[in-house]
Amino acid sequence: MQFDSGESESHALRGAIDVAKLDAFRDAFVSIEPMASGTIDDRVDPRELRLTIPYGVRDAAETKFTVRWTAVGDYNVHYSDTSDHNLRWDIHPHKFSIPPDDRHFHSPPDASNVDEDVEPSCIDANRVALVARAVHLLWRQALDEDTLDSINAGTNPP
Repeated sequence: MQFDSGESESHALRGAIDVAKLDAFRDAFVSIEPMASGTIDDRVDPRELRLTIPYGVRDAAETKFTVRWTAVGDYNVHYSDTSDHNLRWDIHPHKFSIPPDDRHFHSPPDASNVDEDVEPSCIDANRVALVARAVHLLWRQALDEDTLDSINAGTNPP
């Protein structure tokens, strides 16, 4: 369940990580998923928030969301689990052929950076609490359906 921060990617996040936004994401997510716990790696020089849930989709024994959110509003929310599934919702500049705006989704099982594997994100919101609720809703639907196949198929979440 390792997460590569993507800093070597040609489409990295802009700006410094905003610890207040990470706190807000954690608080919003944990308020609707009481089994979730979250920690920020470094309060003084934060890099990411790690949310952990002690269960997951299908055979996953644990789910992890690694969240990075910058002062300029770029973010990525990376899902990983103990079954080696990875996916990611992002807002930041990119060089993929689609989508035309900064919102995009890296699909499971490996959160691929291959151009034809990247698709528009179903999350239209850019406010921290709304994105946290949207991610939770999409993950909960995947949990209920026991598959990650349509995790980015939400319409106007949350």
